[in-house]
Amino acid sequence: MKSRYYFLVVIFALVAVIWIAYLFCIQILDPFHLAGARRMRYTPQKEILIPRRGSILDAQGNLLVSSVIYYQIDIDRSSVASWAKEEKIPLEKAFEKYAEVMSSHTTLNKDDVIKRLNYGNKTSSIQISNKISEVELDKLIKELKTKDMPGLVHSFASMKRIYSKDILAARVLGSVREVSDGYDPATNSKSLYKLAGVCGIESTYDKYLSGNYGWKEVVLDANHQPVPYPNLHSKKPENGYNLYLTIDAKIQEIVENALYEGMENYGAKNAGAIVMDPNTGKILAMAGVSGEDKTEDPNFVRVKSNIPVSFMFEPGSTMKPLTMLPAIEHKLVKPTETFQCGRYQVGRRVISDTHQYGELTPREIITKSSNVGIAKIAERIGPTRLYENFIALGFGQKTALNLAGESSGMFAKLQNWDGYTLHSIAFGQGISTTALQLATAYSAIANGGKLMKPIIVETIKDDEGKIIEQFEPSVLRNVASTAATDTIKSYLQGVVDSGTARHIKMDYIQVGGKTGTAQKNITGTKGYSQGKYSSVFIGMFPIEKPQMVVVVFFDEPAPGFHYGSTSSAPTFKKIVENILFMPDCQILPYNERLMQTSLTMPKLTGMHLFQAENTLSHYGFQYKVEGPDSASIVIDQYPKAGVTVDPHYPITLKIGPNADKKAPVYETGTMPNLVGLSLREALKQASVQGLAVNIRGSGMVRSQSVLPGSRILKGSKCYLEASL
Repeated sequence: MKSRYYFLVVIFALVAVIWIAYLFCIQILDPFHLAGARRMRYTPQKEILIPRRGSILDAQGNLLVSSVIYYQIDIDRSSVASWAKEEKIPLEKAFEKYAEVMSSHTTLNKDDVIKRLNYGNKTSSIQISNKISEVELDKLIKELKTKDMPGLVHSFASMKRIYSKDILAARVLGSVREVSDGYDPATNSKSLYKLAGVCGIESTYDKYLSGNYGWKEVVLDANHQPVPYPNLHSKKPENGYNLYLTIDAKIQEIVENALYEGMENYGAKNAGAIVMDPNTGKILAMAGVSGEDKTEDPNFVRVKSNIPVSFMFEPGSTMKPLTMLPAIEHKLVKPTETFQCGRYQVGRRVISDTHQYGELTPREIITKSSNVGIAKIAERIGPTRLYENFIALGFGQKTALNLAGESSGMFAKLQNWDGYTLHSIAFGQGISTTALQLATAYSAIANGGKLMKPIIVETIKDDEGKIIEQFEPSVLRNVASTAATDTIKSYLQGVVDSGTARHIKMDYIQVGGKTGTAQKNITGTKGYSQGKYSSVFIGMFPIEKPQMVVVVFFDEPAPGFHYGSTSSAPTFKKIVENILFMPDCQILPYNERLMQTSLTMPKLTGMHLFQAENTLSHYGFQYKVEGPDSASIVIDQYPKAGVTVDPHYPITLKIGPNADKKAPVYETGTMPNLVGLSLREALKQASVQGLAVNIRGSGMVRSQSVLPGSRILKGSKCYLEASL
């Protein structure tokens, strides 16, 4: 008995020794590295939480750019299997129920989901999709929770930038790219995901739009699936701030449409325009377009250069009023004195005008755009004063807008001027500018001599609407007195009333501006390209107290349209008219006129031109016709049908070929300018063109229903208003 007892004691003692040795080996020596595995399993890891990139809105709060986050969803099939056992249904049936829920709340196809769930090892986790939107995910989580269906695992996948207005303001807004090779010291993590701005506003204001990463602690099991764990910490991501621009989307659309139409009509290579509030520096529209923009991928257009701030061109005669400014300011010229104009020898060079004007006053030098006259005035100013004046106006340097891709222009240092530089720069040669520089400089004339800091972002706010930063109007410096700028404004009004831009004069609002035409400089040389020009017009309205300054330019318009007066000025007029006809426009002269005389634009498309003309004449509209020879069917109209317009608003009809090939072919001609002629002379010219004329009144012709230069058919009817 005792021997059996001792035997058992020995056996138990031996087992105890072996167990102690085993525990020592496992706990202390750890040959299988189990402690490390345990630490890996139960030490919380940081999962990066991606912030949403901020939105961009226009001045009226209309959304221009926003972000959509997409998530990856996985299904832990072992959890689904456990749920299937609880529900006492086959696993395949459980997969089908999951697929039904997913397809009903997302764009996923039920059959595709079932295939994914049945793929490979049915007890492992499987990715279903990485293109699930936030809205879809929220609905999916809610539905699965309601039905107590476990196993859904979701994580950030990507972020997409949404541009609500397609290519509107594409070059201004810019673009972003995906970046996933960053490093965040706060989370000690690599391969962070973000959208980074690469150009335009997206780049300039990237630090505001990007936001800050967040994180949360997670504990993963052996299958790398999250498991419940106490006292986990987290930090919410800080979404990017939202930008509220000074740009008005309606004005931006008006400007871009006018530029596209102008490029088509004038055969230009590129075009650009800026609309600025001269009293605040706020940019209401900034547009740059090329002929292929509408046919290209919008994403490609967004990475193109922002033409109004990056494209340099010689401003031509638009520099003449800016040259005249210091002469008026310092009383170097008298309003009544005259200068012999027409031809002027400067060393070996000859400065000439388009006409032998003879004696011109300072006002006439601007209205008639005399190179000789402004060159002589520049001599009185002197190189130092003229150079300092142009520097003060912002030429040869970037504006304070600091938008990505902005050029400083080209303006030679004073010490590098030769004997002809003073004269050439005075009329806009030998200096290159941007549309933004010109808009800023002319705004100083419009507002009484204050060079305003241009603004394109007015307010930066967080998601709660709290203002993070406000950009108030700021005066960079005073460049002239109110008396001097008022004089220049009167000269600019003269350009439109009786000068080189008199064809864009409007009866209902006083406008001032200046035309400009310049040969394009051959890059890297002092020479100029033959047949390649820049066409420019800068205008402001209403001239008595300007609320808007508009710069329009065309790059390499076709011959005949290369003058500022023949392409940029008409485009300026179209932009102004359409701004004034905006329902919420607060420029009083227009509103008062609109309330008294507004009409609804009739539908004219599809009509024969004769029928359309009768309709317009019935309402008292003035109009012009554009289209090929022998065409007679209205294929488009501007403004569109149903728009409220003033009867004095010029209507544009576009005509095309007859659909019926058997329809008669009409002889065509061009409408002459009959305004200012006696009725006898007017009737004589109308007869030559085959016009049917209806006369209202007697004396001199004061207005005509068919605008000069319009395409006409033999037999077209024209109404003439005459008075003594």
